[in-house]
Formats: sequence, structure tokens, C-alpha cells
Amino acid sequence: MCKCEKDVTPLFTAKDVTVHEKKRIFKQRFAIDQYIVSYKKFSGGETGRLVREIFERDANAVAILPYDPVTDEVVLIEQFRPGALNDPVSPWLLEIVAGMIDKGETPIQAALRELEEESGIKMTEDHLHYVNAVYPSPGGTSEVVTLYIGCVNSDNIGSHGGLDCEDEDIRVFKLKAENAFLLCDSGRICNCAALVSLMYLRIHKDRIQKAFLKLRN
Repeated sequence: MCKCEKDVTPLFTAKDVTVHEKKRIFKQRFAIDQYIVSYKKFSGGETGRLVREIFERDANAVAILPYDPVTDEVVLIEQFRPGALNDPVSPWLLEIVAGMIDKGETPIQAALRELEEESGIKMTEDHLHYVNAVYPSPGGTSEVVTLYIGCVNSDNIGSHGGLDCEDEDIRVFKLKAENAFLLCDSGRICNCAALVSLMYLRIHKDRIQKAFLKLRN
């Protein structure tokens, strides 16, 4: 634990939350659970009973950024996202490979499977670098996304990926890491998992590149 973490040790835990009621109010491809909760307040006392709706996938997710340390390139994907229909540029977003963790899978197993399904890239566990596990929008969904950067040889990547049985239509492409960083700066890359992973690579690139070069040798 770094010294700064002493200043942000949680004052409360899940034990300080009372779940008075929970029920599933919607279920199709995704689900919505309704909670009635109360919890302790920083100013003392406890809140009243609050009604909160949570978007549920009933599974967590993984995302992986393939990085070639030799060419200093990253592999990205582009696909249509209905949640981005109001995006001022396009609802086809620039992303990294991502997907849900199937029942019985570990995050690593899911990452390797999704990588092959969406981009055609095969990778082994020892070529993965753990980044973090993040909550994309904890005010409205319980989903946690585990992020990885993967060491890859990008020489022969394909141009199309995805599973027909899941109606996926994915463009696969590569570009210099520095250009990807600039797309993050300009806002063209606005997918949360891609932003976090690319900014992590930007900060730690020297260390990650050196470690990945050893894997490639």
C-alpha cells in the first residue's frame, strides 16, 4: 500500500448498507434490478429508504489491448454501438477487444477467448499484463471490467473479426501507439475501457515495452 492510500481508506463498507428489498423488474437481453436501500452518512446518522435501479448483465467483463513492442503498435477494433447513437461523430466506436466472462471462466480465460473471437489473435496467459478492474458506471450498473494489455505480433492480423452467431461485425486494425494516444487526447477514442488501457500504456510504456520485448525474444 502506498502512503497516499492511508488518506483514502474507506470509512464505510458494505456492512454499513441495509438492503431492505431487491427485485428484478425487467429481463430480456439485459436486466434491471430494483433496490430499496439505506446507508450511513458522512455527516452522521443514516439516509432514508432510497429506491435505486441497477442495470445488470449478470456477469462481469474483460477488455484487452494488444500491443506489439517491436513495431510499437496497438491493435484496435471498430464496431456499432447502439448506446452511442447520439454520438456527435459516429455510433461506430474505436475500442479494444472486450466481452463478457462466461460462467465457469476466469477473467484471463475470457480475455484470451474474446481476443481470438473478435480479432483472430491467439495469445497465452503469460503474454497478458494486468492493468486494473474498473467500474464503468457504478451509479447505474454493477458491472466490473478487468483490463489487460497483451503482448502480440501484429504482422499478420486480419481486418475483420467477430462471431456471426452473435451478430458481431468488427473491423480490426492497427496503428502506432503514439497515434492512438493522440486519438484519446482529441476525443476520437471515447470508449472507457480503451481510454483507460491506452492511458495506462502511455504512462508505463517504457516498462511494458521492455517486458514484452523479452517475451518476443
